[in-house]
Amino acid sequence: MPLTPEDLAARLGELVVTIDAAACDVADVPLVDYPGGVRPHAEVVLAGAGAVGRGEHVAFDTEAHEALRSLVRRIPFGRRSVHAWSAWASDAPVQARAAIEAAVIDLGLRQQRTTLFTLARTTPRPIRYVVSFGRVPDPVAEAARHPDVELKVDADPAWDDRVYRGLAEVGRVAVVDFKQAGTRADHERAHRALPYALIEDPALAAAPWSASLVARVSFDAPLTDVAALEQLPVHPAAVNLKPARMGGVLPALELAGRCRARAIALYLGGMWEVGVGRRQLHALAAVVTSDGPNDIAPREPRTGRLTVDEARHGFGA
Repeated sequence: MPLTPEDLAARLGELVVTIDAAACDVADVPLVDYPGGVRPHAEVVLAGAGAVGRGEHVAFDTEAHEALRSLVRRIPFGRRSVHAWSAWASDAPVQARAAIEAAVIDLGLRQQRTTLFTLARTTPRPIRYVVSFGRVPDPVAEAARHPDVELKVDADPAWDDRVYRGLAEVGRVAVVDFKQAGTRADHERAHRALPYALIEDPALAAAPWSASLVARVSFDAPLTDVAALEQLPVHPAAVNLKPARMGGVLPALELAGRCRARAIALYLGGMWEVGVGRRQLHALAAVVTSDGPNDIAPREPRTGRLTVDEARHGFGA
């Protein structure tokens, strides 16, 4: 029987990992769809017992990546559990903690010559995913540039009914993201036009919403830790889990367990990962959120669902 998210977090946390070398590679990565065309990037590289583990840092500025490199230089070598390694980084910024924790988990799984799926007692499921795009002047035309895949669109409160009719005709919009903006009327209009789409991050101050909209509302940005679930103004239909926003995979799995216990649907979101971090999100989604509108599209989106290799050791091999 597959493990619950909480039990998987416990098993991951108990993995004993040996670290005897650590580095952090910092470099800009050309990325056409990133603002400015260049993505600042860093990757934590940990080695021990003949294996190497990696984790991607998703901070948006070079200074944060350089700060992570300084932190990684101070990692004490030795043999500890994933929980203990994560505790060592507990005072670091959440995105840095997440990168270190991911690298530790990857290294631990490789040292044990196992996979996330074996540990979870399951096989990876095909992953539903969406292609997302930011606020653009003509979202209907932009949607046409991404045929045959579901979409996540950033809403502009200034959109008129013509735009919403066009998006409804597209028929593939799974999530409308308000980025914590808009009025109650804006949120309700989007819901009326796209009743089967999730309405993500409507401005919290706009609550209360209609019962119909609440049945399709989801939250992302407010979920900075497990306790944040209790602060939401409504019981959401779904939440967008982002390990990098919460400080790592372990707290994300803990929140996933709480959501499942409350019949809250789950999907994973990325933060412009360009390397191993994206593959790790794919692996996690294949275990925990395979049926959600996961905002973790491969760099070259295809039709159908995404599959991951269950045989290679590590996390996001």
